[in-house]
Amino acid sequence: MIKPIHLAAALLLAAAVPSAPAQAPGAATNAKASAQDQADLARISAYLNSIRTMKAEFMQVGPNSELDRGTVYVNKPGRMRFEYSKPSPYLIVSDGVSVAVGNSQLNTVDRYPLIENPLSIILDETINLAAEKGLTQIERKAGQISVTAERANGDLKGKVTMIFADPALELRQWVITDGQGQQTLVALQNIQTSVTLNPELFILKDVNKFADPREQ
Repeated sequence: MIKPIHLAAALLLAAAVPSAPAQAPGAATNAKASAQDQADLARISAYLNSIRTMKAEFMQVGPNSELDRGTVYVNKPGRMRFEYSKPSPYLIVSDGVSVAVGNSQLNTVDRYPLIENPLSIILDETINLAAEKGLTQIERKAGQISVTAERANGDLKGKVTMIFADPALELRQWVITDGQGQQTLVALQNIQTSVTLNPELFILKDVNKFADPREQ
């Protein structure tokens, strides 16, 4: 079973991470970053900023090769919903302030601050990767480009690697590496942008342990 903290940090295909770095770690935020890096970061930031709402199917590969599928919804700033297909008991909802992890088998909802989640980088109102203090790496290979950024504080500290098709930019997948070095991959399919989403998708209420089950 995938631990909720890995799910909340949300997800990646480790084998898909490009292998040949274009810059050493940290070079992307260095004053001597190449013109190519600066241009690519500006281009990717503009692409991410153009996405306000999104719906896509996802495939998730967990730290121990666990496989899950489902639908992801995004409504920026800050709101995201991972709706897992059965038999997974999990539902993950970010309301812009916290990331709530629901488990229907245990009848629990656990919450983590969104700002401590590396995935918050994707959900920001305005994304400027060139100014992202945690940016550590840009990697390129034929037909794809990836950017890695790190959030170093909190229970959900870790890094996110966003992988894009290139040169026609499209977010294809991301990889989350948690504080223990475990990786989770999320690959996207059938991406739809500029869609109308019900605000209730981004609300996950706390469980009332004292409620009458007949009233729930």
